[in-house]
Amino acid sequence: MNPANSEMDKSFWQLVFSQSKVNGAPYFGDTLPGRTWDWPKDTYLQRRLQQSKWFQSTGNNKVN
Repeated sequence: MNPANSEMDKSFWQLVFSQSKVNGAPYFGDTLPGRTWDWPKDTYLQRRLQQSKWFQSTGNNKVN
């Protein structure tokens, strides 16, 4: 059996686990550059949540 074909027969998760650090595969995650990341601000869902909380506190529960 051709090894390339056997790799294609594996499911996505089988490939992930076969290439993991605990299974002896090389791991380069420790050498990746670090990045700072902030949650997005003032998104549509955050505004809707605030609006929903405001309506609940005023007793007007009609949110479209």
